[in-house]
Amino acid sequence: MEQEEIKTLLEKYWAAETTLEEECRLAAYFRQPEIAPEWEPIREIFAWREEEAEVVPGPDFNRRMLRRISDMEEAPKISRFSIRFAAAAAIILCLGISLLIPSISPQPRQPVARTAVADTYTDPQQALAAVRKVLLVASSRMNEGKNITQKNMTRLHDTWQTAIRD
Repeated sequence: MEQEEIKTLLEKYWAAETTLEEECRLAAYFRQPEIAPEWEPIREIFAWREEEAEVVPGPDFNRRMLRRISDMEEAPKISRFSIRFAAAAAIILCLGISLLIPSISPQPRQPVARTAVADTYTDPQQALAAVRKVLLVASSRMNEGKNITQKNMTRLHDTWQTAIRD
């Protein structure tokens, strides 16, 4: 496999866009005794992946999971009293911590010196355009991350469903 192809496949792998066949090709490359030195740190990831692929649930896995689920369904419901008690305990804990923090602080707080900040833009429309651009870039990056996470969650769910069925 050529170095450029490995680089392309790894970029797809990090973005969670590889197919199973492409991941198998990457794994096969990293199983070789001799690989390019620049890829050596990544070898461990694929070695771990191979080891984890060999892990299978025991023969009584389904029975144990079904028993745990039925035990959870039969467990007594939490009473309103216990929820109120837990909420009261959390409030008291927060108040106690807020009272302790000033006594633990080793030095008194000093006022923060304020420096004059010059406006970057003189025209409000230019400032608004700059803010919109920054927010648009941030939004698109967040959406990319959300999409990658969603793909990974879908793959994880599908893998889990396959493992449960088998």
